[in-house]
Amino acid sequence: MNVAADAPTDGEVMGLLIEETRRFLAREVDPAAIEASGRIPDRVVAAAASAGLFALTIPESHGGLGLPLRSAGTIVAELARVDRSVATMVGLHAGLGTRSLVVHGSDARRARWLPALAEGERVGAFGATEAGAGSDLQAIRTIARPEGAGLRIDGEKSYVTNGGFAGLYTLLVRTPGLGGERSFSMVCVPRETPGLSVGPEEDKLGIRASSTVTVRLDDVYVPSDHLLGAPGAGMDLAHEALGWGRVVMATGCTGTARYALDATLAHVTARRQFHRPIGDFDVARMQVSTMAATLFAMESLADRAACAAEAGGDLTGLSAAAKVFCSEGAFTICDAALQLHGAMGFLEQTGVARALRDCRITRIFEGANDVLLVHLGAGMLIARARPETPSSGHPAFDEFERRLARLVAENRAEFGVRGTQRQLLTSRLARAEVCALAARASLDRAATEPESAELAAFAVDQLTREGHRQLDALRFIQEDERAAASLSKRAYSPWASGRSA
Repeated sequence: MNVAADAPTDGEVMGLLIEETRRFLAREVDPAAIEASGRIPDRVVAAAASAGLFALTIPESHGGLGLPLRSAGTIVAELARVDRSVATMVGLHAGLGTRSLVVHGSDARRARWLPALAEGERVGAFGATEAGAGSDLQAIRTIARPEGAGLRIDGEKSYVTNGGFAGLYTLLVRTPGLGGERSFSMVCVPRETPGLSVGPEEDKLGIRASSTVTVRLDDVYVPSDHLLGAPGAGMDLAHEALGWGRVVMATGCTGTARYALDATLAHVTARRQFHRPIGDFDVARMQVSTMAATLFAMESLADRAACAAEAGGDLTGLSAAAKVFCSEGAFTICDAALQLHGAMGFLEQTGVARALRDCRITRIFEGANDVLLVHLGAGMLIARARPETPSSGHPAFDEFERRLARLVAENRAEFGVRGTQRQLLTSRLARAEVCALAARASLDRAATEPESAELAAFAVDQLTREGHRQLDALRFIQEDERAAASLSKRAYSPWASGRSA
């Protein structure tokens, strides 16, 4: 018998993995109980390891499944349909927690740590944020100085996901001795390293069972081969890892939104008011249709970003757009689900309130959406002229894309690089760009899924209108800036004076 001929195809492997993931969720995961306990039980972590969930993106050569980002995202979305804390644990490990080691670790470090990470004996965590830095990574203060054949590290990292039980921390640190005062590097620190300590778990609004802690490094020493990539290249590595991680997060958002939509469809079909299912009323029908169209666009854009990662493309802009669109879309869908459930949605037993709480953080971590939009819009102004995109076959959308390109060119010509400092301008342009990317991804998906053509058209209509709304607002930006400056000055000055007194 030809063994190779009997080997399962990639599609069959994914099918089996999805089935195993669903069995794991059904057997081991009680979302309400896990949230109430405030931690993911050890037995659930062990069961996740047995199901292969920590092996998703680890190369096969080191004991993992070697899945591409698109496939790993599919599993994270399955997890997020049931429990976002568990999905966050697995998604962080598969993305930020291990990505830099997989791509940039030395052969010896990969051989040492990746098999344990694939087995779940160690769980990966990532630390960049600090209390005094937030989204400004250039302001981090954790420092690693060369000493002998290694590095001496001092500082702390805030809001470290998986940090309470992680076995390996990937950290972004300042390394002035490896390339100047503004040099940063990425370094791996095992949990058992002397001088590393973990603070208490944070008390959070959502994903309450996900581990979030402060990690302190007091005179920590690691050998120089714990550095990832070239010394001084840490900021580039961090942005690369964040691009990968944001796509994983975006797919998780689609899973949460899928849960909320499914729960809503079941409710509006069964719940009767005025002798009719509430789903028969025009207002409810429009809300559900908008939820479905938004989710379709979210899935399309997340998939586009994942495919770009597999093709080796630059994820910087696309991953940010997917993260912004999917995180905001998930919250909108969960909020609409709660509204359509009425008073029942406000009760814990439906699970909708928990979904709303859990997805709120996604607009903040791995890059706050407001910051990402400003950077995305700034990039549009300093980039070369946008290449002309082919006709989509959707005239209204094509006209919107032409208008967006025209306004980007006009603002680039008027302001030049100074335009990047006008945050209201760059944010509006970026939101319009996000709409364009989501619409284009939806149309491309519909071309391969003819059965979804009607849903895609509805989604594109919604996105086109929203994109125009963002561009319409550009004409008022100067007035808005002046009014905001005046109001904030009047409001802030007395408060600041009182504080100083």
